[in-house]
Amino acid sequence: MIDIQFQDEKDAKKFLRMINKQGKFIDSLERMADENNCTVVKTDESSTAVQKCLIAFILHIKTDDWAKEILQNRYFYMDELEQRSILEILHSLIEEERDGLTTLTKDINIKSCLAESMNNFMVERHREFSFDSFVTFRLKAFFEKLIKYIELSIDEYKMEQEYQVFIHTLRNSLSKKAAKVNHIHVLIDLEIQFFDTEYREIPQQELMMLYEQRNLASSTYYIDPYSLGPLLALAPKTIYLYTEDRDLPIVRTILNIFEERVQLLEKEHFFLRIIAQTEMK
Repeated sequence: MIDIQFQDEKDAKKFLRMINKQGKFIDSLERMADENNCTVVKTDESSTAVQKCLIAFILHIKTDDWAKEILQNRYFYMDELEQRSILEILHSLIEEERDGLTTLTKDINIKSCLAESMNNFMVERHREFSFDSFVTFRLKAFFEKLIKYIELSIDEYKMEQEYQVFIHTLRNSLSKKAAKVNHIHVLIDLEIQFFDTEYREIPQQELMMLYEQRNLASSTYYIDPYSLGPLLALAPKTIYLYTEDRDLPIVRTILNIFEERVQLLEKEHFFLRIIAQTEMK
């Protein structure tokens, strides 16, 4: 039997529900009527099973509670929607779902830190312990890393907010422009290339002239004169966008700005159209 004491009865109930998902349903919860005023979860689960549940409980439940406190008291994020957005980013970092940031979290891996703290504790064969004491004395390194994760999450949140403003501004500007061409073909391979209605490549010099003529260089935001700039200058009614990687940042940005004007196609379709165009001549 392993007894785990919780100062917060809600924590005890949440942990009990989590450990009961093991399927045995032989665990119990008792309220102690003594000076400690704690709630005890009693379980016959193995140390390995308890350890696994504690890690999940900390990562998926308590981390949110602690992160909210840190966001409010240290970084003054009081708005619930902002907190929720940052927490979503935090969990995506913990689960290593953001490819561009895995190198930053590699050396401060919070999961590894927690598992190490838990392993060191369980090795000592504690059959009765306080969860809150464990948190206070065993998770100092975990909290240091959690703060670093929160800082990264805040940075990501700010960049995402700036990106949304950027997209909204350009989308609004585009809605006020008359289309200079009906459609254009855009091939994204090793680089981005533009082709007119006859599939003739538009040279970079001409793209730069379009960029300068539309005064895009004076925009509040940086607009690449060889990628996004020509599209904004021409404001085509339809963009045929060919690519093998639909998750590229430039692809997502074009889709976000031009929305229903974009027809997303596989790269091979471009070359098939070139062949068809040649055969028609």
